[in-house]
Amino acid sequence: MVKKTCDRRAFLQSSAVSTLTLASGLSLVACGNGGEAAAGTQAGGSRAPDTPGASDIAVSEIRTFIMDDAIFVKVTTDSGHEGWGECDAGSHEVMEAFIHSEHARRVLGRDPFDNEPIFDEMFYRSHDFGPGGALSNSIAGIDIALWDLKGKILDVPIYRLLGGKYRDAMPVYGSYGTGRWENLSKSEAVAQAVKFVRNGFRTVKCRMQIREDHLNPVNDRTIEYVDAIEKEIGDDAELFVDINNGYTAARAIQIGRILQDEYGHRFFEEPCSDQNHTETAEVVAALDLGILSGEKEYTLWQLDELIRYANPDYLNPDVIKAGGITVMDKIAALAQARQKPMILHNTRPTISTAASLHLVAAMPTVGPFFEFPDVDRFPDLIGTVKNYLDYGDGEIRVPEGPGLGMEIDEERVIARALSVRTTPADD
Repeated sequence: MVKKTCDRRAFLQSSAVSTLTLASGLSLVACGNGGEAAAGTQAGGSRAPDTPGASDIAVSEIRTFIMDDAIFVKVTTDSGHEGWGECDAGSHEVMEAFIHSEHARRVLGRDPFDNEPIFDEMFYRSHDFGPGGALSNSIAGIDIALWDLKGKILDVPIYRLLGGKYRDAMPVYGSYGTGRWENLSKSEAVAQAVKFVRNGFRTVKCRMQIREDHLNPVNDRTIEYVDAIEKEIGDDAELFVDINNGYTAARAIQIGRILQDEYGHRFFEEPCSDQNHTETAEVVAALDLGILSGEKEYTLWQLDELIRYANPDYLNPDVIKAGGITVMDKIAALAQARQKPMILHNTRPTISTAASLHLVAAMPTVGPFFEFPDVDRFPDLIGTVKNYLDYGDGEIRVPEGPGLGMEIDEERVIARALSVRTTPADD
């Protein structure tokens, strides 16, 4: 005779091992019939991907909000719970179409705790479009929202669902770009670095934004800008630069030696194309600088190949590009196994930053810091958050509220949205 299973949420909320059972997919087995999986589940206790509605909660609506500098995703359940996520801000219309035309059918009506099979369906059903770029970026918004939902349903922060936290706060470095198109002047670049230092940041990164299509520019401004910034900030803060994939190995080694020998830099980000790992490997072998790479690797397999063939010193994937928290959690395990510290890429100040904070809190192999943009560039976006993050003196505290710990003001989001699109479960 099969014994009646207990209520999963009640069990997880009261159990000291709730995060372990949730993360390992054993929740139904743990409170079920003496180790015998409940009917309709796979081995290990997770619901098969083609049998949605494993609990009494199901996703009832997906809504997207396109803004000038962000794409938010809200996932609502029939129980009234809401989870928020964010996609990478590039190609707004493509992200919106991908979410509502493709992903929605894999998510609506599903149990939000089935985020692993949901992720697999979203990823593999659209895999022929290419595993990176728009596919992973659009999935990220939904995936982060599902993790936010799980935390809110269980009334625990996401870092608890990831296994607990190693740290309460994380140092950040102030990040800004010179912009090939915006063409930030040298004096403006210096002023931005000084602003970060005055606001308590101990490390500043200047993104040169050269890119692959402008390879090895004749009028390369990197050393000129570095020299001007270093003279102004002096010993008050550490500086490093991000080439944004714009050098060949030979040029990266030439510039890198100047940075390390004449300016004492310790880090050098994305010197070579992400499409040419052998060149990055040459740079890693030639320089004493810590090479950061991985911003454009969006899957676990791409990160694995990056480690094997390029061998960077630090990995810098981005949660709103690399498929969300589900993938980043796996990348963190890979990084730990390969002894590669994670310095997370993060250029958005709201949901992306909150998700990154929960990840770095739960990652054993991380740091010494992660990326944080100039919040003054995003006043309207910051205004959509009711309880903005606690930051100062160059570090940010990990949010302690349920889920992301970030309360989004939907009315303010709608007020500044360029487009709002909703797909309900009955569509």
